[in-house]
Amino acid sequence: MKTRVILFSLVAIFAISFSGCNYTMKSMKTPNNYVEFQKEDFTFSEQLTGEGVQTRILGIDWAHLFKSETASIVEANAFNIPVIGNLPMGGSQAFAINDLMQKNPGYDVVFYPQYETHMTGVPLLYQKTHTVVKAKLAKIK
Repeated sequence: MKTRVILFSLVAIFAISFSGCNYTMKSMKTPNNYVEFQKEDFTFSEQLTGEGVQTRILGIDWAHLFKSETASIVEANAFNIPVIGNLPMGGSQAFAINDLMQKNPGYDVVFYPQYETHMTGVPLLYQKTHTVVKAKLAKIK
């Protein structure tokens, strides 16, 4: 009886080891999009400004709840304007960078934006944030 159990166990292990799951993964690398620019490759603007305001009541931005015109800093590709020298932003900073780009169409790059943010009110009850962004914009020659 004991040999039957051992023989059955060996056959079961043998069958399971050859009938396992299949896992296939395919991957493809993207090309290196590195392009080196020099200062002479750009036509720079003077320092331009944009403004953004965000008002939160009870922690909710009611003015931008259903309609929001904002901008974000994402990896540069053919579908967006790269921003050089910037940290992640949100709220009124995103509204300010959007205002800057809306008022100055046709530029390719935003260089080193500087944000001035003023907040007033009581957090969670009523808070108004006003941001002014200053930056130089550039067109690629």
